[in-house]
Amino acid sequence: MSEIAAIQPDKQRLTEAVTQFVIDRVAERVYRPGDQLPSESDLAKRLNVSKPVVREALGRLSALGIVQIQQGKPTTVKGLSVAPLDQFLRLAVRVTDNGLREAVELRRAIEVEVAALAAERATPLQLEPVEVALEKMRANIDGDFERWLQGDLAFHVALARCSGNALLEHLVSALVDTIKFTQRALGLQRDLRDPTATVARHQAIVDAIKARDPAAARLAMTTHFAVSDAVIAEIARDHRRLDRY
Repeated sequence: MSEIAAIQPDKQRLTEAVTQFVIDRVAERVYRPGDQLPSESDLAKRLNVSKPVVREALGRLSALGIVQIQQGKPTTVKGLSVAPLDQFLRLAVRVTDNGLREAVELRRAIEVEVAALAAERATPLQLEPVEVALEKMRANIDGDFERWLQGDLAFHVALARCSGNALLEHLVSALVDTIKFTQRALGLQRDLRDPTATVARHQAIVDAIKARDPAAARLAMTTHFAVSDAVIAEIARDHRRLDRY
């Protein structure tokens, strides 16, 4: 009997069932990153479906970043990919009416806890890229805005690696474009930004982490994001400010 029996035999449902079959096997670690999947013919026979159904399911899995399809080679399982979430967030923050505010709120919800976990778990070696990024920001307080943004982004991404939580690290990786969006949109409000104070807030986060003080790290990150609220409120009063972005 087919392993995906008891579903209605239309192509759409069959394709969904084959897709879910492979996802379940990856989740159960039957198929691991780097493993080759059975051929289209073998999967079709095993699941009692047609090869076009299997081919369409594999296409969906490829779009989700779960498998890699190469012409003339077996389909293989990929490692975890944040691409689908990255694509969703990239679009969502730009098409919603309150995208900037909601993007900052999302970042705050995640990064406050990242800072606290980093205070508990970060090693001196893990903190080195965080401090390098902070120095890049400090060096460009009155200089190259693009290099400033690069340092700011690198700071928050490196901090996620200090959390000791792989899922949070993946989530922040998926947020990279969203982080860039918020940093640039807020940073270009030159009449409202204070680069020296921003660097000081980042330094306070690092100091709390080095002191192994999760509560202080949470507070430092919360304080950092709170400053954005006033800028967002000003942008809400004058939407033309976002034209700069």
